[in-house]
Amino acid sequence: MATHSAFPEDVAVDVLLVGAGPAGYMAAVTLARYGVDFRMIDQRAETIQGGQAGGIQARTQEVWQTLDLRYPLNAKGNHVTECAFWGPNADGELERTHVAKECVHPTPYPYILAVAQKEVEEVFDSDLNSRGHYVDRPTQLLHFEYTNDIEYPIHARVRHKFRNTTSVYRCKYLVGSDGAASTTRRLLGVQSESESTEDDVWLVGDMELETDFPDHRRRSQIRSPAGAILLIPHAGWNRIYTQLTPEEITRLQGIDESKLGMTTRWKDAEMLNIFQTRVKEALGKYTGDIKRVQWMSQYRIKQRLTKDFYDGNRVFVIGDACHTHSPKAAQGLNVSMMDAYNLTWKLALVLQGKAQPLVLATYNTERKQIAEELIDFDVKYSHIFSKKEYLDGNAEVHALYDKAHGFTTGVGIHYQDNPLVDHSSTASINMNNLEPLTPGKRLHALTAIRHIDGSTTDILDDLPSNGRFHLFIFAGNALSQDRLQQCAVYLNSADSILTRYSSGFAKPWAFEDIRHTKSENKGRVIDLFLIHMDSHHDFNLARLPAPFPNWQYRVYSDKNGKEHEDHGVDPSIGAMALVRPDGYISMVTGLDGGPSITKLMDNFMIIPQPVHQKANGHVNGNSESHGLKHVRIKGSCNGFCNGIANGDGTLLPRPETKVASEWLYGGVDVRMPVF
Repeated sequence: MATHSAFPEDVAVDVLLVGAGPAGYMAAVTLARYGVDFRMIDQRAETIQGGQAGGIQARTQEVWQTLDLRYPLNAKGNHVTECAFWGPNADGELERTHVAKECVHPTPYPYILAVAQKEVEEVFDSDLNSRGHYVDRPTQLLHFEYTNDIEYPIHARVRHKFRNTTSVYRCKYLVGSDGAASTTRRLLGVQSESESTEDDVWLVGDMELETDFPDHRRRSQIRSPAGAILLIPHAGWNRIYTQLTPEEITRLQGIDESKLGMTTRWKDAEMLNIFQTRVKEALGKYTGDIKRVQWMSQYRIKQRLTKDFYDGNRVFVIGDACHTHSPKAAQGLNVSMMDAYNLTWKLALVLQGKAQPLVLATYNTERKQIAEELIDFDVKYSHIFSKKEYLDGNAEVHALYDKAHGFTTGVGIHYQDNPLVDHSSTASINMNNLEPLTPGKRLHALTAIRHIDGSTTDILDDLPSNGRFHLFIFAGNALSQDRLQQCAVYLNSADSILTRYSSGFAKPWAFEDIRHTKSENKGRVIDLFLIHMDSHHDFNLARLPAPFPNWQYRVYSDKNGKEHEDHGVDPSIGAMALVRPDGYISMVTGLDGGPSITKLMDNFMIIPQPVHQKANGHVNGNSESHGLKHVRIKGSCNGFCNGIANGDGTLLPRPETKVASEWLYGGVDVRMPVF
């Protein structure tokens, strides 16, 4: 584990991340890819050494693939493709009552990847180190406040625990990813709403289990009069969860730690005794002996939901800092990481002066919706799964589990209307097909033949997490029928989203995928993908109308039409889908719907404007900051007015700011707002 060796007394960054757990690491690796200046602190001296989360759902794996981080973790994990349900029959004997697929929705990864959180954190940490970023450890957040500092409005005081000294981190935005006992949340004064009246106490352990239980290599949910256990098979061992009874809680609490000296050994012995007894009793006629313990712990959990995930200004909470729940559905790490993935691209575009600050509020609305759905599911499922009075409710358990598939795997998440999602589709999409193009849902990971070289390509490999939007054009047979011209006219116009919000990029798109990044594309805000149904052998890319020849590496053949059909697209009509940087669809239109997409994006993006000069005014200076240039514009006022401009001489419009100032007003030195 690498840590930051130098602790400057004063740090100034765009984003301060508080907490290096799954949510914090996801925020960090994405901000690093988006080119945002950030620092991450964590009060622990090192990454975790065992335990905690361990089940990676399909949608999380899809995102990891776009980060090129799935392969090393896949090599360390175990694929869990089925879940078995066991309960007592009419005679009281344990029997299998149901077997279900872990993922029934189409995805390249139809399984839970069972891999320890320790491995996840180490891979993400190594990725950060390779990009020149390190976690400041052990560094504890003490306090933060809004100040009159124009450039870095938030000042956070931290304590460096090894040195026992404090310093100030100045930042533009602060993200609390510091877990269920979040200091960030406490300092914000945000209240948590509880969905349960008392805490559940769980034992969890990573153990080598010797057993003849037939489903010990499936994820198994076992309900018995002795209590419920959850088995998750990892590579050579099992993660075991069990909920403690009130009597068992009393037994553990009755161990007076102050009189035992070596407390952990005594308490661990009692926990192991509970584990061994519960496993033997729950498995009934099957044997179950714990041969080796890698790690075990107990923890209290209550379904809690923070009232707001965002203070409406510059501070956010993500992951367990804003929602907690039981481990039954393998959701904790997944939902936490997806919180971060939803937020960071929005932060990046705002900091880079490309999007209006209003997009930040959509983090709160979108992710609180998901957290509410999670808590609702968890409350219902926990009530049925764990309580002995529901032992005869096997059918209800199965039905609830099957119904929640799309949610638990993450691939069925559906965001509602907001400034970034428009459900008023003008395209003719067959909603009865496999994964129809739907605003608010993630774009299904399609497979097609790259036109220029004939390579069969999984689109996730060509869809790196780079902070850009993506315009997917499903052209059907429009190429051979010469029906792409109207779409091309729009894409070449001044209103085209391909160029409207971008600057400083080379015209031919330079090849990129999850492993290759090209500086020529740095100024782009939107990438283009063209999927057609003609043979890549028979149609010459040079025949395509502009601007498509500039995107020759992003033209794909779907000759058998499978992807068009799966996505509900009529080949004789076609469709366009605007896909957000996090893979969710903003809008779906017909091939003539470009102006509608522009209208949507104009509501939240910033359009670079030419510098409006007075008399003999000219741009005469610049300094790099967040991919933009601070410039001073000299005009007839014989003074200078500060602005923010791109390298091509265009000036960004001024967003709202609390700083009282004039815009290019004679004789006044104007201070620009902080993005």
